[in-house]
Amino acid sequence: MDPTDLAAVAIFVKVVELQNFRAAARALKTPRSTVSARVAQLEERLGARLLERSTRAMRLTAAGAAFHAQVAPAVEAVAAAEHAVADLETAPSGELRVTVPIETGQQALGPVIAAYMQRYPEVKVHLELLDRQVDLVNESFDVAVRVGEMQDSALVVRKLTPPRLRLLHASPAYLRRFGTPRKPGDLRSHALLAMTGEKEPTSWAFDVDGKRVRIDFSPRASANSFVVLRDLAAAGVGIARLPRSLGAASVKDGRLQTVLDDFAEVGASWYAVFPSARQLSPRVRAFVDVLAEVFPPLITGPEVISATRHARRADRSFSRPRRRRAG
Repeated sequence: MDPTDLAAVAIFVKVVELQNFRAAARALKTPRSTVSARVAQLEERLGARLLERSTRAMRLTAAGAAFHAQVAPAVEAVAAAEHAVADLETAPSGELRVTVPIETGQQALGPVIAAYMQRYPEVKVHLELLDRQVDLVNESFDVAVRVGEMQDSALVVRKLTPPRLRLLHASPAYLRRFGTPRKPGDLRSHALLAMTGEKEPTSWAFDVDGKRVRIDFSPRASANSFVVLRDLAAAGVGIARLPRSLGAASVKDGRLQTVLDDFAEVGASWYAVFPSARQLSPRVRAFVDVLAEVFPPLITGPEVISATRHARRADRSFSRPRRRRAG
């Protein structure tokens, strides 16, 4: 098919989309006679009538419907590719609206946004730290950073980190006083600290000899912040389950130590979430690229390799596969 045929196909698709030759001609900024002639030429080349025309209406023939079903996605893909190429030649500018969970934003988004704005000074960034699930389209956000499985199939998802390891942390003073747990069941006699932002904050699950063991508990204290739980654990209040990266500095300086490391939990991954890539602006695309570069080390720290190893071990430990959700 030569380029003139491709142009005729695009004209045909636009006529079908608008259900009118005159409207298609206006949209294409082309004389109506040219639109009609190009569709007629396409029909002649195909040897089939694609449209039934009358003074009052226009409808697809069976052949026209079949042809349109095949070519419309291709025409749309070509248009999207043209926009993508044009965007690559356009420097990011305008306002970028981003939303991130509060604690994560405080921990990691400052360096991300600083790196982004240094590279793209024409963009203004509006960041909102929100722990609720934001409706990106209706609330006019460009990008969200979220943790866990994504359920909205209407959004585009880009994975930022591998699953994060979460380890049990306690202060040396607490362990001297109450003893060091040697197996998950020992935790039932300890003071445990709950993260209320989780789905099951007062139930910890462990893989013990290939079986899933769950420890249900009444928390000594609870909070919706891993930072607060870390500080409570360092003060000797109890044992907290924390992302390894968050507790690493306190372990290094001796304020905390980890216990039951062989039963480390493989937590969730972090994702960048944004509306359909078909309409992705240069500023959004550039931000997601910077996010994927700068964000992971701030969140995972030294645990990336370990998390991958534990994830493989966990996958071997369970016979029932986890269903992946769309999105």
